[in-house]
Amino acid sequence: MIRSIRKFLLVNLLLSIVIATTLTALGNYVLDQKDIQDHLDALLSQSGLAFQALVGEDFSPAHLMTIQNQLNTVPTLARQFYKTLDNPFDYRYEDKFQFQVWDKTGQLLIHSANSPLEPLSSGTEGFSDINIHKQPWRVFTVRSNKTGLIIVVAERYDIRAELGHRIARDDLYIMLMIYPLLGLLIWVIIGKGLNPLKKIANEVSHRVPTYLKPVDLRAVPIEVKPLVDELNKLFLRLQAALEREKRFAGDAAHELKTPLAALKTQAEVALQTASDEDRVKALKNLISTVDRSTHIVSQLLTLSRIVPDESHALQDITPVNLHRLAVEEITQAAPTAINRNIELELHCNDESITIEGNSTALSILLRNLIDNAIRYSTKDSIVRVTIAAENDRVVMIVTDNGPGIPPELRSRVFERFYRILGTKQTGSGLGLAIVQQISMLHQAEVSLGTPVDGKGLEVKISFPQQIKLFT
Repeated sequence: MIRSIRKFLLVNLLLSIVIATTLTALGNYVLDQKDIQDHLDALLSQSGLAFQALVGEDFSPAHLMTIQNQLNTVPTLARQFYKTLDNPFDYRYEDKFQFQVWDKTGQLLIHSANSPLEPLSSGTEGFSDINIHKQPWRVFTVRSNKTGLIIVVAERYDIRAELGHRIARDDLYIMLMIYPLLGLLIWVIIGKGLNPLKKIANEVSHRVPTYLKPVDLRAVPIEVKPLVDELNKLFLRLQAALEREKRFAGDAAHELKTPLAALKTQAEVALQTASDEDRVKALKNLISTVDRSTHIVSQLLTLSRIVPDESHALQDITPVNLHRLAVEEITQAAPTAINRNIELELHCNDESITIEGNSTALSILLRNLIDNAIRYSTKDSIVRVTIAAENDRVVMIVTDNGPGIPPELRSRVFERFYRILGTKQTGSGLGLAIVQQISMLHQAEVSLGTPVDGKGLEVKISFPQQIKLFT
């Protein structure tokens, strides 16, 4: 588990930098060694050719002796000279670069002060390698065609390697000095980058439970925006859920206040009634009031469950066969219809008509339409359910021969708890509100009209066969 993003990034970035710089240093070391060898070979060859030019063709033993004596004093003079410099360099290199001059008879004529007396070259002109006293040397040999003199310039390989090692060591020291600074810079930069997360965390942590407004996305980095966006969607869903709960509590309190008062009144009447006939009548009224309260609570719970939240308009979408659904709901409503001597009819020209939707919600929708039609129809009448396909849509029509709804009130009957004045049938005023809510969830259109015979109410719902999901 990652305990800290800052520590995780710091450790891994530093580790990545160390690995990258180490590989770079190794690659540079290999390339530098090759470049150093090429450069030193060039200097070696130039030195050999320069010595050949200095020796010349006209020389005598006395002149060579004088040169040798002067060469022998070079180390002492060099040390004295180095001491006079403000920034003296390391003169340990002086005894690692040597030269020799041989004549054609194999006699050593002159040599550098610390040069070995044995030959540094096998006589092969150009570059060659040789071991002297278990030390490998890089040798450049040049022969004069006129004098036959052999000029040998040699350099020990350890000095070449030491030069490369020094360069690599200096680079390593610099990197080790830079790493702490890099760590500090990375720590500060990561802290700056994580500041928006801290601000968001502080904003959310200091909110009161009921404050569910979205977090401002203007100051949120692009990488964190999807997380904050999902958090805002969660806030919206929670806010919608709280509003539904408040609305349910308010609706329940509003609608149950009257039935509960009626229950109390009917109970008091039953207690105070002396005759059995009046007591039975009071108890029947009590049962009727309980039934109405039960219906109101059921409708309220149904409406609360089907109200969509902000992120998912409809869930559990499956293919629903409307003919099969209508048969089930008509069967459930048959006892109530029989009690009122109402005939239920189903007309469907294609029993395979199917739409995409939530089967439970569609059952509630049709159940409310059939229940309303039975409630408001007169006895010895017909409630008709029609299902048909029209072009690319599917329509469901429920008709009755009740009093109908005046055109000027048809838009208001979808309001929650609205009931037309003078309505004698019991109800909660939620049935058509539930129908409209479920229709909206299924992207269907609801319309109210008058049947062809001019009497009653026709409720027509037009469904799309496929629901477009919005996320």
